[in-house]
Formats: sequence, C-alpha cells, structure tokens
Amino acid sequence: MGGPAGADQSWGDLRLVATAHAVSTFGSFLNLVALGLFVLHLTGSPVQTGVFMAVRLAAGFLTGPVAGRLAARHRRPYLMIGADLLAAGMLVLLVTVPAGARTPVLYGLAVALGAGQTLWGVAMRAHLPTMVGADRLTRANGLVVTLRSVGMLLGFASAGVLVGWLGYHVAFLVDAATYLLSALLLLPVARRTPAADRPAPTTGRTTVAGRAPGRFGLLRAVAPVVPAMIAVRAADAFGSASHNVGLPVYATLVRPDSPATFAATFTTAWAAGSLLAGRWAARRAKRSGRGPTELPFGVATCLMSVCFVLAFTGLPVWLLVPVTLAAGAADGYAEISYTTRLQAVDADLRPRLFGFASAAQNAGFGLGMIVCAALLDRFPPLPVVGAAHGLALAVALVFLVAHVRLRTAARRQPAEVAP
Repeated sequence: MGGPAGADQSWGDLRLVATAHAVSTFGSFLNLVALGLFVLHLTGSPVQTGVFMAVRLAAGFLTGPVAGRLAARHRRPYLMIGADLLAAGMLVLLVTVPAGARTPVLYGLAVALGAGQTLWGVAMRAHLPTMVGADRLTRANGLVVTLRSVGMLLGFASAGVLVGWLGYHVAFLVDAATYLLSALLLLPVARRTPAADRPAPTTGRTTVAGRAPGRFGLLRAVAPVVPAMIAVRAADAFGSASHNVGLPVYATLVRPDSPATFAATFTTAWAAGSLLAGRWAARRAKRSGRGPTELPFGVATCLMSVCFVLAFTGLPVWLLVPVTLAAGAADGYAEISYTTRLQAVDADLRPRLFGFASAAQNAGFGLGMIVCAALLDRFPPLPVVGAAHGLALAVALVFLVAHVRLRTAARRQPAEVAP
C-alpha cells in the first residue's frame, strides 16, 4: 500500500491482528490453568494431567512444519480464523458431551489447542511483513508483544476466579467466547487480504527439480545467523520449561501458607516486564527507525536466564519483583528481536522457516518439561532451574562470541583484499 491512507489501513489491520492475538492469548492462558485443574479433577491422576500436557505439546511440535507449508499456500488470516474456530468448537463440545465421553474429547481438545496455537502463531508472524512492511516490523512486533502480555496477565488472573466462583463449564464457555471474538476481529483483515497478496507456493530459491528446498536446504539458505538464533531460542525454551515446572514446587516451599499468591506475584511481574519491553521496543523503533539486531538478542537471552535463576535463590519479595520484571523484559525484547530477524528473510522462505522455528521451540520446551519434572523429584528447584537456564546461557554466550567474531572478520576482509 503506497499512500498514507493505505499505511493507516495496514496499521489498523495490524491493531486488529494484535488485539485478536491478545484475546486468543487470554483464552490460551485461561485454559492452561483451567484445563490442568479439570483434568486432575476428572481423572484424579497427576499422570493423566501430565499426559494431557504432553499431547498438547506434541501436537504443537508436529504441526510446526505443516503450519509452515499451509502458511506458504493459503491466506494466513483465514488459517488463524480456522484455528480459533476449531478451539472454540472443541471447548463447547467438552461442555456439552455426556460425562462419560469427556476423557476422549479432552485429548482431542489437547490436539486442537496445541496444533491451533502453532498454526496461529506461524501464520501471524509470516503475515506481518506483508501488512506493515520491513521498516515498521519492530514496532509491529512490539505492539503484538505488548497486547499479548496484557492477555497473559488477564488470563492468569481470571482463571482461578472463573473456576472457583463459576465452575469449569462457565470457564470453558468464556474461553470458547474468546476464540470466537478473536476470529471475528480477524475477519475484516482476511476480507481485505486480496488474492494477489496470497503467498505463492514456491518462488525465489528452488531446487533443480523446481520445488522448494527441503528442511536442510531451508536452513542453508538462511545460514549462519538465523539457524544459530533458532538454536538459541530452542535452548531458551528448554530453560523456560524449568521455571514453569519448578514454580509451583518453589512457591510451596517458600510460601506454604499461600503458594498461589507467590506464583501469581511471580507470573504477574514477568508478564509486566514483557509488556514494558514491547512498549519500549515499539517506541524506540518509531523514534530511531532502527530495529533490534542479533547482538541485543543474545544479550537479552543471557540476561533473562540469569534473572530467572536469581528469582529462585530465595529473594525477598521486594527484590524478587524487580528481578522477575527484568527477566520478563529481557524475554520480551529477545522475542521481538528474534521474530523481527526471522521476518527479514525472503518472503518465499519465511512461512516454512517460522514453521521449523516453532517446531524447534516446542521440542525444546517439551524436552525441558520432561527432564526438569524428573529432576524435581530428586533435587530442589534452584539447581534444576540453574542447570536448565545455565544451558540456555551457555548457548547464548557461544552465539554472541561467534557473532562478534563473524562481524570482526567481515570488517577486516575489505581491508585485507585492498591493494
């Protein structure tokens, strides 16, 4: 879109997409809490609760490459709408089926939520550059992270209230309504996405046979920086799994009288930090016109890991809140830097790259959940979180050192070849 009116329209569409993402995120975090409690209530088995989460994560992991291919061939807003409608339909089905049929529906819901969330995220991130252009991507990603953080805060805060006061069925119907609202917000964007803007199946870099490059060909096409960033993000997901699994255990140890209050303080401070990072990145990009680079991504990842480990060292609340806030801010800024960099690749590679990146992150998070849950049976939270985030910190430091060396070598090369 060339003129100011077109730019205003594209930014208006972005606001609709970011708001839909926030509403969908609210639903995701609401059901993350409510469904976990419901599975435990229905089955009475912590193992079944773990299996439910594992199915959800596995569905997200397996959907990543498929989501990339779908986003390369179809109008992405309609894919996002489809994912929302599937989640809403399965939640309504869970409420309306007889009690004896709820267990199989639950596992179908786990698949729908895991696959749908991955498809939604891949389609959205691949679509943003076609909406706002490369010069406003950092601002766009900052807005998305800001509103998503609001959705996370409200989702966490409302889950206990809805389940405790109104019951599981009302909570699930409210959850379904959030996905329907998200789909309605996306509908004008989908209608304004012309057929001419629909991504072609293959353009640009292809193999000799005329087909898109395979998975390793895709990584070679964007090497070395982008695959290295994906590896850092996967290690980061592994580390993040440790504090997600370890937080309930740690909260019970440090606040046995009110572990839920402690956990709520921790997650609220983290989400608030992510919100602040989104606002700051968007304003900085608007003022300077420059987006984040690979170096701040690596630094932010290191800072996030260090802060999360510090948060499990028994800090008093007055110090825990700013440390967790800093962890959330670093996490949010790393995500903005990472997403913006992946969006800068060739348009024909972008959807499949996001599909692969999503699968890598889901694999890191799922593996981290399994490993850290097993370790927490034998060790207290601090060494488990320290080891997992220590791995993420080590990978990020290797990335930083390699990146600095590559930049130094690139600067010296012209001088060496000069006569």
